[in-house]
Amino acid sequence: MNFVDGQITRDGTLLLIESNIQELDFFQRPVPKHNWTIRIIKSESIDTVELKNIPLMPTEVDLFSDGTLLVVQGRCLKDGKYIERNARRYNPNGQLIEAFTLGDGISDMQIDETDTIWVSYFDEGIFGNFGWEQPMGSSGVIAYTMNGNKLWGASNYGIIDCYALNVLSSKEVYFFYYDDFYLVQLTEMNESFRYRVEGDDTIQQFMFDQAGLIGQVDMYTMMRFRIKNRTITPKEKLQLTDEHGKRINGPVFMRGTFLYVYGKDGIYKRKL
Repeated sequence: MNFVDGQITRDGTLLLIESNIQELDFFQRPVPKHNWTIRIIKSESIDTVELKNIPLMPTEVDLFSDGTLLVVQGRCLKDGKYIERNARRYNPNGQLIEAFTLGDGISDMQIDETDTIWVSYFDEGIFGNFGWEQPMGSSGVIAYTMNGNKLWGASNYGIIDCYALNVLSSKEVYFFYYDDFYLVQLTEMNESFRYRVEGDDTIQQFMFDQAGLIGQVDMYTMMRFRIKNRTITPKEKLQLTDEHGKRINGPVFMRGTFLYVYGKDGIYKRKL
């Protein structure tokens, strides 16, 4: 099986998307039906959900509070009146419960403890492409019910591209966006803090710890950032190492206080 992507749930469970497909073309239409495997890694246990013959290429995955799984395809075609349903909810046996649309150009999707779905969008999902003249993601960050109905949108921020999203709970949602370079904290869909991010680095994902902020700025680079007077500035590069001090190379996942690294010798977890 080939690793495609992964995500941490709100309680620190790691979800991995796997497929036997060698090359993925996210613009291929109609979407070919394939089998996908979701690994659910929690503490020492690994559960597997097999999604058989589904017309979707999952790029995002998360769990609802009832244990059902939401898989989302980041690209979503609109062709006249036809609109793809690019979000599909499955039970742990891999049976489809419902399907709905979350729009095109999705950067991240995370679910909070109230089963609200938080979705961030990149520029094509905000300004329109792939048949969308009035894109669903025009606000840049949107909160939906578990059935895909819009609850809230970040329309007051003028988001051109949402670079990073981190949903700890309904009372602690963070997003970082271009072109203002603000990192915003929401509490129950209202802004509670705003930080100015300095420097030339694009933070792709991040988490807070006692010393400030840790951010991934590209596939190979982790940075430590300093927070002072509601301004975030780069401080130094970080090396991720195993228990023997050996550098770990591989995909990094960050959410809340949890950090995972998918190295060639195993999966490493750290709770800050």
